[in-house]
Amino acid sequence: MPFWSAPSPAPAPLPQARFTTSLLLEKVVPAPGWEPDIAPLSLGLGLTEFCLLEGLDVRRADLLLRSAATLLAPLSGRIFHWGENLLSLSRRQLYPWRRRLAFVSPGHALLPRLTLQENLTLAQNLTGQHQTAAALQRYNASLGQLGLGPYLEQYPQELPSRVYQLALWARELVKEPRLLLGVLAGQEDPQGAPALAPHLFPLLRDYHQEGRGAILLAGPWLAPAYTLADRRLLLQTAVWQEEPLPQHHCHPLASYLPIL
Repeated sequence: MPFWSAPSPAPAPLPQARFTTSLLLEKVVPAPGWEPDIAPLSLGLGLTEFCLLEGLDVRRADLLLRSAATLLAPLSGRIFHWGENLLSLSRRQLYPWRRRLAFVSPGHALLPRLTLQENLTLAQNLTGQHQTAAALQRYNASLGQLGLGPYLEQYPQELPSRVYQLALWARELVKEPRLLLGVLAGQEDPQGAPALAPHLFPLLRDYHQEGRGAILLAGPWLAPAYTLADRRLLLQTAVWQEEPLPQHHCHPLASYLPIL
């Protein structure tokens, strides 16, 4: 059973607003040193869209998505989530929105004095939704799909690197987010997309197909995600260009459009 399909208490409702995007970036430069190597990024991410930002090294991908996750104010440009400028809100006002956000990056860490089981359910326990055992029981199938089941009683420092990275994703997925932001390392990295794809990508595919929210992945090489995504932006010679997804096939227009 996917993380998001198990019954759970309804989170606090989002403030009422009219919006057509889950994330809107307007000429964003997240940090010093971005330009002139990379042009400012403008992007509108649909409410249930799956988009890839390919060609960024891990450090810059992390900076960009850290801003998109409201953890870092951008150097320039504006960022909106569901039509709202969250960076202008107080910490208390931001809390119900952040419960809808998930952000995963290779540099993130699990809490070393908690077991994997305790790390995965920490947020739910703090908000009083579940006790650890009950929370994990809801996600047994997904934990098994990620290969985390045998490691639940182990501490982070005891985990293999691949398991550690998958645990970072699991910790965010149990939040049942409406916007999932993820950085994936490169092709040659043992923590990169090829190593994680067999376990992680089926869950991302289900999340997307069930319309649970939007996904934005960034990194130097995202080819294993081509068949899952709706759109791909590729960084080439400092400029963002929208590129067709190589494994998507367009239907001929003549079959359903009147052509005069």
